[in-house]
Amino acid sequence: MKRLAAILLSGAIFLGLLGAQPMPSYAISAEHQAALAAQSETGIVAIIRAERLNVRRAPRAKGGSLGLLRRDSVVPLIGRNRIGTWLEAITPFGIGWIDARWVSTNADISNLPIKDDQILPFATVATSALVYVRRGPAVEYAIVDRLRFGDEVDVVGLHSQNTHVEIITPRGRRGWVVTEAVRVEGDLSALPFSDLTVTPLAKINTFRLRVRQLPDPNAPVIGRANLGVSYDIIGVSPDGAWLEITGNFGRGWVLRRFVIVIGNLEQFGLTH
Repeated sequence: MKRLAAILLSGAIFLGLLGAQPMPSYAISAEHQAALAAQSETGIVAIIRAERLNVRRAPRAKGGSLGLLRRDSVVPLIGRNRIGTWLEAITPFGIGWIDARWVSTNADISNLPIKDDQILPFATVATSALVYVRRGPAVEYAIVDRLRFGDEVDVVGLHSQNTHVEIITPRGRRGWVVTEAVRVEGDLSALPFSDLTVTPLAKINTFRLRVRQLPDPNAPVIGRANLGVSYDIIGVSPDGAWLEITGNFGRGWVLRRFVIVIGNLEQFGLTH
């Protein structure tokens, strides 16, 4: 037992000495520092101290990741949040935010401009059910991602009827979620009503609707559009009676009276 205790004591002392080692400093050559500082107006750079550090879209621990920086990577800094816990950097993945706890810098970060008042608002998933992110603000649009309770997403657009918000998911996918599924925080006043520019859909309301080559009842039939299926609308005839859609038949025209339009046709100049 005495021998075992001695071994354990020796191990503890060894580990204690390891823990007492100072954090290594990361010197930057003058040439390297000058080259990186030239990329920003601040002249301040950060050296990554973690093995891998996320570059995030916003200064939040759950903000979407743009990519991972490896230990000893050096990036120019262009801003910080108000309390100095996050730093805005120019990275190989674009401009993003890094956690200040895991970097060393060549100058006092208080000299960096405060940028968090320019951050996009964000939303947190507030329901225990799986939340589907869709290509557009309706169930007829394809699913592009899925979110779970507690996930944080950037909000980039609003719906004119306040039924959905446009977001960017942690995987970098852009899409729409229903408003009631998320809790939104931040200033929304600068965001556009982006539902007005989403590609509208034509949901077929009859069996095997003829798709014609031109907006003319006598034009050649190039395919059939199936009941209940939604197709992207890419054009409208001048009189509004025909819709140009895309599908496995290519692109063609269908009579508007046989479809349910989902979305906004005003982007095609149609106001009736």
